Order: sequence, then C-alpha cells, then structure tokens
Amino acid sequence: MFSSPRTIGALAILLILALFVGWIWDKAGDDALNKIERQNDEAAQRADEGAPDYDACRDAGRVWSFRTGKCLRPAVGGWD
Repeated sequence: MFSSPRTIGALAILLILALFVGWIWDKAGDDALNKIERQNDEAAQRADEGAPDYDACRDAGRVWSFRTGKCLRPAVGGWD
C-alpha cells in the first residue's frame, strides 16, 4: 500500500508540515500567555505604587484598616 517512493515522500512532507504547524501553534500560545502575565505584573506593580501607606492615609484624614491593609474613608459625621 505505502510502497511507492512518491507516497512515502508525500507522507514525510505532510508529517514535517504538521510538526511545523504544531510548533508554531504552541509558540503562539506561549507568547500570548507571556503577554498576559507581563500585563498582570505591571498592573500589580502600579497598584502597589498607588496604594497609600499608613502615614499617608492618616495625613489625608482617613482611617487605616489593619485588617485589610487598606485606607478607608472616615465614617460620615466623624468619629464623635
């Protein structure tokens, strides 16, 4: 059935082509994942840089929550 050189050559070319397409497909997936991971890292870094610390929170007249580690708005009407 697969004894002719022409058939064997065609199958070899198809196999090489399939492997090449699979390699490209895999590389494209890795590139997309790397891009998303890089965007997530940049977003986390910007969030950390923009988050106020305890002193900045108190200076702004707000309340620091030690439970959440975030700066909260003061209660309406103050703490009286």
